[in-house]
Amino acid sequence: MKRPRLNMPLDSFDKTIEVIGFIGLLLLIGIPIIYYGKLPENIPTHFDLNGQADGFGSRGMIWILPAIGVLTYIGLFFLNKYPHVFNYPQKVTPENAERLYRIATKMTRILNTLIVCFSAYITYSIIQTALGNQEGLGVGYAITFVVLIMGISGFSLFKSLEK
Repeated sequence: MKRPRLNMPLDSFDKTIEVIGFIGLLLLIGIPIIYYGKLPENIPTHFDLNGQADGFGSRGMIWILPAIGVLTYIGLFFLNKYPHVFNYPQKVTPENAERLYRIATKMTRILNTLIVCFSAYITYSIIQTALGNQEGLGVGYAITFVVLIMGISGFSLFKSLEK
């Protein structure tokens, strides 16, 4: 049986998350544009789990994370328009399709926003560390990111399994 294809308008929560994600995307692109001319030739390009820089490269490397972030954002943004192709923990039927699609698209939208905002934070931190205004990413950035990703995914899975 083919899964239903539904046209689901965004609710106010979805719109808010989309706006936050778009602002994060603008920051991800804008921050390096603003600071690029001030960067030294070598900048941090890798951080350990404690948030301390442990790898360095040329200042042109500042564009790698924004490029990956933009591609990821665009990919997830468009993928989210086709929830009927997602994997679900239960069979999708005409009766439960809208509920499952809403849960999945909200999760994808939140994760997309989270990824772009963390990418903007990391880009900003790289720049500030390179300029000597900051000491790395700070303790707990990696744990916070993983906990948020796992928490959002786990909550969405739990909601999807409810009858």
